[in-house]
Amino acid sequence: MSSADNAKDAQFHLHLQKVLDKLQTEPLSITTEDARRLSENYEARDERSAKIISAVESLAVAAQDVHEQVPQLGQGPQTSILTVVNDLKAAVDTNPKDVTPEVLKTTQGIVSMMQRAVGQTNAPHPELEAELQREFAKIEPKVEQGTVTKEEADYLHSLEARAHGHTEKGGLTAHAQSVAAKRSRALSLSDNTNSQSSVNATVKATSPVGKGLAPEEQSHRDKETNLKMAELTIGSKIENEPEHITKDEAAYVQSREHRAHGHVKKGSVAAEALHFADKNPTVEAN
Repeated sequence: MSSADNAKDAQFHLHLQKVLDKLQTEPLSITTEDARRLSENYEARDERSAKIISAVESLAVAAQDVHEQVPQLGQGPQTSILTVVNDLKAAVDTNPKDVTPEVLKTTQGIVSMMQRAVGQTNAPHPELEAELQREFAKIEPKVEQGTVTKEEADYLHSLEARAHGHTEKGGLTAHAQSVAAKRSRALSLSDNTNSQSSVNATVKATSPVGKGLAPEEQSHRDKETNLKMAELTIGSKIENEPEHITKDEAAYVQSREHRAHGHVKKGSVAAEALHFADKNPTVEAN
């Protein structure tokens, strides 16, 4: 007998012992589920075992009838999904040749219903697990060093979502996206700082000494200040909780960048916010 058969046999005998205990102490607690499992998995080899099976079946029906008349007594019909699933697994382990395309199709439909019930709408693909683990091993040191790129983080997110049907909250993928967003924002701010320093140097060289800023330059500086404030606020949220970025927040920082620069620069905080907002479900702004 294989180890799988031994485990199955041990599990069944544990169930049988529980049923026998119920027979002795509280017979009206026996359910039709107990009777079904006993009948399907236990063969009556002699008069004693035949009587046990018959008694369990009779008591299960009686307990159900009593419960209908007096709800405080007996047991109503019970269906344990986990029990049914375990029974299905045991049946497939025992007789894999009994699995037909129709059985597989029906089972896949049930799995889809279960995924919707727990909020997982995408079917997992276990065959991608090996590739996902290789990608994890490749990306983890880059996350620790802070060098992971947005493209690498996005690919990891896509791969994990396909492999598991979802991404783990607070896992390596989420961490990689946070680090990549922080890195992109730092590069963007560095570019903006260099550009602004160049503008300031030009203005200083061409403006008359001792006179105030021209209205156009003051307006430009105000827009840059507003943009920086928006980037600090939204950037912090991108770094710490990118899954909560909303479309309104993305639109806010995007409008500030449009006013300051006339367009949204690739890799900027506005671009990152829009990227996460498009992926996140519609939520209220925090």
